[in-house]
Amino acid sequence: MKQKIAFLITGCILTVVALALIQAYFIYNTYLLNAKEANQAINSQLLAMETTGKLDTLNNVWMEKTKCFVDLYYNKKATKQDYVKLIKKTEDSLSDVISKFIIKEKFFEGYDVTFANYIVSAGIYKDNPKKAKPLFSGKMLLYGNNPERNAETQASQSTWHGDSNKQFNFVVVTERYYSIENWEKNVFIKMSGLLIFSVSLLIFVVALFYLSIKNLITQKKIADIKTDFVNNITHEFQTPLAALDIAVKTLRKKEGELTEEHFTTSLDIIDRQNIRMQKLFSQVTEASLTDDTITPLNAQAIDCSTIKEIITDFALSHPAISVNCDKSSAVLHIDKLHLTTLLVNLLDNAVKYGADTISVHLEDTPDHSVLTVKDNGIGIPVKEQKAIFDKFYRVEKGNIHTTKGLGLGLYYIQQIVKAYKGSISVKSVEGTGSEFIISIAKP
Repeated sequence: MKQKIAFLITGCILTVVALALIQAYFIYNTYLLNAKEANQAINSQLLAMETTGKLDTLNNVWMEKTKCFVDLYYNKKATKQDYVKLIKKTEDSLSDVISKFIIKEKFFEGYDVTFANYIVSAGIYKDNPKKAKPLFSGKMLLYGNNPERNAETQASQSTWHGDSNKQFNFVVVTERYYSIENWEKNVFIKMSGLLIFSVSLLIFVVALFYLSIKNLITQKKIADIKTDFVNNITHEFQTPLAALDIAVKTLRKKEGELTEEHFTTSLDIIDRQNIRMQKLFSQVTEASLTDDTITPLNAQAIDCSTIKEIITDFALSHPAISVNCDKSSAVLHIDKLHLTTLLVNLLDNAVKYGADTISVHLEDTPDHSVLTVKDNGIGIPVKEQKAIFDKFYRVEKGNIHTTKGLGLGLYYIQQIVKAYKGSISVKSVEGTGSEFIISIAKP
């Protein structure tokens, strides 16, 4: 069963990872598609700006200035450096115009797009453009609304031809660039619905797997506990039933064959086994067949003398066990019957699990009385300590019948402690013993 659960958990993890990878793949492709669509839309609008004449006024300004410069350059009244200065003088005014124009026309599909037009080369020629004399080569801004100089993407290139008054021609090559501020953020905002749905779906699937596996493990634990309980109770009843069977067979012998000693012994056996079976039935009925909490009885101030009486009675049936009770003036407010049940169960558990020395201590705190039972038994593994107070639970090693019991003792103790508004905890290191601490509120 453990292998099946491990296989199921592995399968669930692999399924979730596969689902996450598939979702990531589709989201990434959706992102690329959105980015491509945005890029196409922006390029389309840039092309529309250029081909519909909306930028003719701006382009005519720098073309006219270039035409005038060529005349000055032909007459040797200007140098190549002067052309750069000339273009830079018009850059700010033209950039201001294009910025207002883009805002007014609401271009670029709602994206925060910057646009820039650069001169990348300029030359003068008379007949053949291929033999043009270089006037400028590099990248010089004509106009644009990208003052922060964000990373740009080239959109298009144009070649401009013009002639001067001196019959010299000039050719200028320009390139248009655009930049989208917070590109990824804008695309992800458009994909927000898909992202939220995908993440929610993945969380839902993970939660569903988690709850299913948790429920399966819980059901397995309950089934194992019930199976152990049936096995344990069967084992517990076999001993008294077998003893009763022997005693009955002995009593059935002929009167002459049955001595007085045999008769008395047989009756004692029947009496003890009857009492034992009644206790077993009572424990099962009170602790396992009902979920009702225990009702506090007549609480009284129990001091160390009463606790020593209980310990003395217990020691009579366990002569090989050393049980000590520290002297203390503290008192515990609880019904004597409940205290006897509580303390005897703890002492009996200590003996069952290998203890030969047990110490009991009672002390007062401002709000509580604290009863401590410490032994030198085999101890309780850390992973088991949270479950030992569960109904029917038993710490097992090897054969489940090695240590007798129904797994109800500590559960019953916990119910008693809760009835008196108290708490119980355990400190234990495997191999060195256990310490049970019971704290009960003062009236």
